[in-house]
Amino acid sequence: MRSERASRLLHLGLLAAVLVLLGSATPLYAQRDLKDIPDSDPEIERQSFLVADGFTVNLFAADPLLAKPIQMNFDPDGRLWVVSSEVYPQILPGQVANDKVLILEDQDGDGRSDKTTVFADGLLIPTGIEPGDGGAYVGNSTELLHLKDTDGDGKADTRRVLLSGFGTEDTHHIIHTLRWGYDGNLYFNQSTYIHSHVETPWGVRRLGGGGIWQFRPEAVRLEVFTRGLINPWGHHFDRWGQSFATDGAGNEGINYMVPGASYAWTPGAPRILTGLNPGSPKYCGLEVLSGRHLPEDWRGDLLTNDFRANRVCRFQISEDGSGFAARERPELIKTRHVAFRPIDVKMGPDGAIYIADWYNPIIQHGEVDFRDPRRDHTRGRIWRVTAQGRPLVARPKLRGAPMEQLLDALKTPEDWTRQMARRLLKEHALRQGRASVARPLAAWVQHLDPKDPEYDHHRLETLWVHQAIAVVEPKLLTALLTSGDPRIRAAATRVVGAWSARLDDPLALLAERVRDDHPRVRLEAVRALAQIARPEAAVLALQALDQPTDRFLDYALWLTARELAPTWLPRVQAGTLDLGGAKHLLFALEAVGTREILKPLMDALRAGTIPADRLPTAARLVAATGGPEELAQVLEWTLAEGSPSRLPRADLLDALAQATAPRKVRPAGDLTRLGRLLAAGDEALRAASARAIGVWGVTALRPRLAEVARDPKSSEPLRRAAIEGLASLGGEASRHVLDDLCRSDLPMATRRAAVVALAEIDPQAAAERAVAVLADDREPADPTEIFASLMRRKGGPEALAKALEGQTLPADVAKIGLRAARSAGRGEGSLINALQRAGRLASGPVTLSPGELEKLVEDVKRLGDPARGEAIFRRADLNCLKCHAIAGAGGQVGPGLESIGASAPIDYLITSLLDPNKAIKEGYHSLVVATDDGRVLSGIKLREADGQLVLRDAEDQEIRIPLSSIEAQKPGGSLMPSGLTDSLTRAELIDLVRFLSELGKVGPYAVGKARVVRRWQALEWTPETRELLRLDAALAAARDTPGLHWSPRYSRVSGDLPLAEIPRVGKTAVSHGQGIVRCQVDVTTSGRFRLVLNSAEALRLWVDGTPVDLQETTTLDLPTGLHTLTFALDLDRRHADLRCELEEDPGSAGKAQIVGGK
Repeated sequence: MRSERASRLLHLGLLAAVLVLLGSATPLYAQRDLKDIPDSDPEIERQSFLVADGFTVNLFAADPLLAKPIQMNFDPDGRLWVVSSEVYPQILPGQVANDKVLILEDQDGDGRSDKTTVFADGLLIPTGIEPGDGGAYVGNSTELLHLKDTDGDGKADTRRVLLSGFGTEDTHHIIHTLRWGYDGNLYFNQSTYIHSHVETPWGVRRLGGGGIWQFRPEAVRLEVFTRGLINPWGHHFDRWGQSFATDGAGNEGINYMVPGASYAWTPGAPRILTGLNPGSPKYCGLEVLSGRHLPEDWRGDLLTNDFRANRVCRFQISEDGSGFAARERPELIKTRHVAFRPIDVKMGPDGAIYIADWYNPIIQHGEVDFRDPRRDHTRGRIWRVTAQGRPLVARPKLRGAPMEQLLDALKTPEDWTRQMARRLLKEHALRQGRASVARPLAAWVQHLDPKDPEYDHHRLETLWVHQAIAVVEPKLLTALLTSGDPRIRAAATRVVGAWSARLDDPLALLAERVRDDHPRVRLEAVRALAQIARPEAAVLALQALDQPTDRFLDYALWLTARELAPTWLPRVQAGTLDLGGAKHLLFALEAVGTREILKPLMDALRAGTIPADRLPTAARLVAATGGPEELAQVLEWTLAEGSPSRLPRADLLDALAQATAPRKVRPAGDLTRLGRLLAAGDEALRAASARAIGVWGVTALRPRLAEVARDPKSSEPLRRAAIEGLASLGGEASRHVLDDLCRSDLPMATRRAAVVALAEIDPQAAAERAVAVLADDREPADPTEIFASLMRRKGGPEALAKALEGQTLPADVAKIGLRAARSAGRGEGSLINALQRAGRLASGPVTLSPGELEKLVEDVKRLGDPARGEAIFRRADLNCLKCHAIAGAGGQVGPGLESIGASAPIDYLITSLLDPNKAIKEGYHSLVVATDDGRVLSGIKLREADGQLVLRDAEDQEIRIPLSSIEAQKPGGSLMPSGLTDSLTRAELIDLVRFLSELGKVGPYAVGKARVVRRWQALEWTPETRELLRLDAALAAARDTPGLHWSPRYSRVSGDLPLAEIPRVGKTAVSHGQGIVRCQVDVTTSGRFRLVLNSAEALRLWVDGTPVDLQETTTLDLPTGLHTLTFALDLDRRHADLRCELEEDPGSAGKAQIVGGK
């Protein structure tokens, strides 16, 4: 047995999907054999820190004075309040809940805490703390509490439940991250696996999934500020009141939070906003840097924590149209110390930076056994970071200070001091009445110096105090709405929305702002108008379309149009409201997107008032919402030459068929007229008509489809379309044609398409034909589609298993079949066994004994080579990047791997590769769905909206399933197929695991800060493209000539694209050809950019088809929009790999992102 096991270990397999489990399937015992438990001495940890130049770190507080800090906030006295939990993640049976609120004080000003007070205990996993109103607000499981000390002994003696009903489904998703806003509201977050139903005096407030709450304590008024984000453990406001958030389970870095917006993982959201840094690691906590103690070039930057990779990260924020851009800068702290887990960061009263360190080598939540004895429950640290050679800020004495001194504190450069002054002013007003603050505030603002460069910001602080104490001040508000600083105007515009019910004419105030010359002011105006439930507000908001928009402003306007629809849509339907022209009307109707828009939409189309460039949008809207008569009108456009929609007729017909299929509706009238399109000169139109004939069930045209499918002169795309049409028509006649098209004398592409189509009608017959096609190795091709077609039909897997009896398949084909069977999540044991026999494959996953696992771990450390491992990871036969992304480049089936090495020990990586289904990571459980048309589909649930369930399958494709068609659904397994092995030797496995174990750690396998191209498309040399490229392949590719075949390529972690992985095209007798690759850049604000290459040797460049004189550093002037950069490499002459970096040109306002993904 030992020799057999050893032999199997020499050939441990790994296919693309194996890597899914690195994030999606995490064994409960993931870190059970973790040996690298570091010395817990805080000084040893501190000495491991690599600190940014000019900064130093000292220990402010540590165990035993505190244990497991979760969140911290300062009070106006400069004391640091901390919630800590020794019970997390779950209380033991019989254990008494005794988690605490601690107060840490540095009484002698030496930068170290010398007094710890237990303000409250007896809590159960408190996850949020914010001092205020004579005590502290605490997020405690299902409740928001206010704890107060009434006798002055420093300990809470009253406990008031302010709100209850918050969800507790997951203890690291319960309410957390409490923070006072500039407006006097208390903001706090919850995460995606929480469903809250909170009763308030204003009605029940509900939030299913992640989001940020806004709470007015004195009024007990709770509202949803934003929705979404997966695990948002960071939220803060900048100096101008703009809001940002981080996500401890997302991968988009810094998120700009637009009030009312929805973000990733918002249940039921038809549209979301995305973050500023796609492909980023997960971040926790957020702070805006400010104050005289810090170097000037650090002020205004954001700090957050990459807790998995043991880093405190810095982002530089800059303007980007109506939104922002965020660029990562060198870290404040990074280390290879595996227990350093920064989770919160705050500016202190002395101008220093304070970091809460959870301190734990284990960071997984549900993926690690809650009873694991190695979970650290007692340690924790607070670190203090100061700038060397710069004086600290004198701690302000605010509590008990005279009113004039408190008001003057609103002028200070430190955000901390101004925030505390606003807090104390509000508390003063609550105790002694609003007038006690409003009167001196009005006098103070009158004495401000208009020549002071900060004059308007001082007035903005005054406005915020008015907002906090709920005193409307129209004169000051009006003045700030016309400030010369757009940041001030934007902040004041938001206040108009908050005060709209108390202002005499808020629409008049917003009318100018919606036409403001700065896009962020327009965005704020649009969102403020959403709070005024009048049709005139919608009319005003839509005027934002008369100036350029960007993704943030367009989203804000879309959201406002939807929210105000109950006020304007009935009047538009009745013809009594003009939204400001056809462009405005169409935008608003598209935002609503339901059948209620049909009448005004069709009226506009018949009247010919919709601009020509908007007709494609109108046509798609009709296709998505129309009934038979309206659909018939769109169909007329496809049947007529010179379609008035200006959308290519083929595209229009495809859009019409795709939109109507889920609704099971078809155009009225004689659909046999589609037959004449089958004979059109436009092949794309012929293909679209073939598909539409099938979708709409035009059985009279079945013989015509059969002719096209059988015609050897038909191109393969046209044949495939005809075959798809026949499958959609169904019936015995179609079955007979499709069965005939599976014959061995026909082209293999036709046979494959026919088998896939036949599976829709007769899975048993398709299975028999499939075996013959799969066994035919004359023209090898990816058989995934064939397997998938049978896996998604009821009875399909069983039919294929039976058809495989006594048959043989090429081993690689059988392996792909195993992947499909195992990733279906349906336990297809008979098919798995049949495929293993047919492909002569070993069965079952390898299980290691504890001794074998320990030996393998040691060999990974001792013998593994991460460079060789990266090469294995990138091998085409493994195709790991099909399922996983690194820094945003790659597939989305599983989580990104950019920091897996910093968060997962080696034994976990090995065990996970061998058995993915021990446990499945949150958010990556598959769902198996049976539909009323005989399909069985599986995938990860992405969302449920607009009457559809959307899944992501194992091929990284989105599947849309009408809810009305679902007969049953049940949880499935991991999409990661278990038990797969490939041809990896033991040495190759060791190298691969070593590479994975280094990802994200300080060193060469940590993703850098440079904006480097990581996702490429490479031109493939195929018989079909040879004719297209016969003259100048590079020029044809740069112009995106139709018919070319592009395939994905990805840069290494370092950012280099290996020359060896670039296909050669245009080979001739005198040349080995060239390589042609392209990437895309999304410019959000036009301007100049610098394209920086590692070498311009033997390299040419086209930007959007236009040649560019290329240097190693080339300046590009790019307008807003998506741009394609096409590179042609002379592979005979070039020696360096290709690395391409995009930088903002100094002095230019340009902002852009490099496009990632698959």
